Amino acid sequence: MGLFKSKETKTKVISENEFSWSENKVSITEDGYLLSEGVMNINRIPIRHIETVTYHINMTKDVAATEIQLVGKGVVLGVLKVGNELKDELQDWLLAKLKL
Repeated sequence: MGLFKSKETKTKVISENEFSWSENKVSITEDGYLLSEGVMNINRIPIRHIETVTYHINMTKDVAATEIQLVGKGVVLGVLKVGNELKDELQDWLLAKLKL
């Protein structure tokens, strides 16, 4: 499940339930889902299944691809592709909002 290009982060907006930049958005819905929208696809994952949020940098390709991984019960439930400059900030935001 891919998502997110971050060539320009000037339009970054962080609020209580939303982290967005450029044409990409990660939000926490009132009915208990983590919803991601962006250039590549949409992910909708029940928050109750997420146990941790990690990031992984895939160095096997020509270009290093950074991914935020949403993990539950030892299984990657979803992957958000994000620029290297946003990985820490998005991971910290998700961990705080999901109370992990």
